[in-house]
Amino acid sequence: MRHTITLLIALSITIQPLLLGAQESSAADTRVYLEDGTVVMGELIRRDADLIIVRGGDGEIFTFQPDQIDKLVTLESLGGQARTVTVREFPYISFLGGTVALSLISWLQFDTKSDRKAEARINRENGLLARASELDDKADRAGLWGWSSAVLAVGTLGVAAIPKTRTKKIFPELSLDASGDARMQLVYRHTF
Repeated sequence: MRHTITLLIALSITIQPLLLGAQESSAADTRVYLEDGTVVMGELIRRDADLIIVRGGDGEIFTFQPDQIDKLVTLESLGGQARTVTVREFPYISFLGGTVALSLISWLQFDTKSDRKAEARINRENGLLARASELDDKADRAGLWGWSSAVLAVGTLGVAAIPKTRTKKIFPELSLDASGDARMQLVYRHTF
């Protein structure tokens, strides 16, 4: 029973990131400057003469009428002003949790194997051969569980280390500070 629970925990930890999948972050390609001073950044979904739809970074959908918008800036309109950089991301980094959990399970199983082998040796010395044989079997089973979870831990570590490269554009921002002087700020944001 204990081994079944251990196996179920190991499998659930390993399979959970697979079920969730790597979350693709939709890159913000549009900035909408509204008449009230609000700025909405997101992905331009639809642009018509009477309606503009933008999906925000958190997945929220915004709809605007043209009279609400002061200025609409897209990546294409900025053209060559944006610098393109290549970013390496690790979208499956959540698998490291499985690596830690499976490593812990492996360590506990090898510890159990060591304890059972020591008990079997003591029982063998005292003439309890049937009990020693039973403890040897349990030790071998614990060793099998230990090696199985160690292999799964290495596998999840390998999956977590799979990189994904993509290109991003970095845009300079021109703003005014408190004294009214123009200042240029370059913002680079990296998310996992």
